[in-house]
Amino acid sequence: MKKNLSRIYKILSVLLGYPGEDYLSQIKEIEVIAADMPPDEFKNSINEFIAYIRTRSMIRLREIYTDAFDVSPATTMNLTYHIWGDNEKRAGMLTRLQQVYQDAGYERISGELPDYLPMLLEFLSACPEDTDVKLIWECFQHFDTYIDRLKQMSPAHAALLQPLADTAVKYIQSKEFSPRQHAAELPGKLNRPYQEL
Repeated sequence: MKKNLSRIYKILSVLLGYPGEDYLSQIKEIEVIAADMPPDEFKNSINEFIAYIRTRSMIRLREIYTDAFDVSPATTMNLTYHIWGDNEKRAGMLTRLQQVYQDAGYERISGELPDYLPMLLEFLSACPEDTDVKLIWECFQHFDTYIDRLKQMSPAHAALLQPLADTAVKYIQSKEFSPRQHAAELPGKLNRPYQEL
């Protein structure tokens, strides 16, 4: 199960990347890998997203990506922004995330912040089994609300991430998870419609 989830997290991290020059070649590799995956909601959402990609031009895919993730802070892939906005609590969380990465021997190559969704997924796909990932999953508090907002900007990306949102909710509600600050105590940033952010 862990191996399959690791593979899924890696695939999602690639699919969520900006559609650059090598994006379509990566999609071909993912199709081969996905063909061997057991049938489940992740496989279905991955296959549906790939079918969606195949019907769009590269220019259109880039426009969709930019509109969905770069223009509106309501759907930024920096997940801790949706919990704390830009304040010292978020800065502290980013520092702790960076420490988790370093402790696990994970080297960040991109210039993105440590709460960047594709980076979190890549880390979950590659971290040693004994890594304490609770702090990573803290970033996914309110992820279901994030998906609801994303549906307005890019329904295809939202559908791709829905199984991950379901997994995050299950993990956060499990006994294994005890965040430093419960969701009820967090600012209500995600309770507002996305246009207000």
